[in-house]
Amino acid sequence: QQSELNSFLWTIKRDPPSYFFGTIHVPYTRVWDFIPENSKKAFQRSHIVYFELDLTDPYTISALTSCQLLPQGENLQDVLPRDIYRRLKRHLEYVKLMMPSWMTPDQRGKGLYADYLFNAIAGNWERKRPVWVMLMVNSLTEVDIKSRGVPVLDLYLAQEAERLRKQTGAVEKVEEQCHPLNGLNFSQV
Repeated sequence: QQSELNSFLWTIKRDPPSYFFGTIHVPYTRVWDFIPENSKKAFQRSHIVYFELDLTDPYTISALTSCQLLPQGENLQDVLPRDIYRRLKRHLEYVKLMMPSWMTPDQRGKGLYADYLFNAIAGNWERKRPVWVMLMVNSLTEVDIKSRGVPVLDLYLAQEAERLRKQTGAVEKVEEQCHPLNGLNFSQV
């Protein structure tokens, strides 16, 4: 029952109270019905909301994109073993071929085209660091493609906070997320 679900909401007892809510980076429609009312009410009552990153800020998106790239002059082909690179390239060709059949009529009705969506997700993949390519490949599934166009939970809440004219902010900078991932060596990735 809704009231008995674990809410991932912690209350910091002060006046007024503060709340800490754990989110997940998936389309909000996958989890929204499972978020208990106490969490939704805490969000509604809040006047100030802080997120992990400010996903509504163009600088944040630009910085996330830049941090994924290999150093200037390097390509993925230069850093991956040849057999892995070939398998990756074949897999991306397969995904590009399958993507039109994975898209929903609703996505097509909103003007999303398979080529555009593929390029939005996988564009410039040969310039990305292996860890980011791995994350990208993990998101290139039929289920994930069908939910493209639906904001992830944090972005949805940030958009709602803006719509409700709440003050917003972020607790992390892009570099704090990017540098640890970029610091992984090839065997760790």
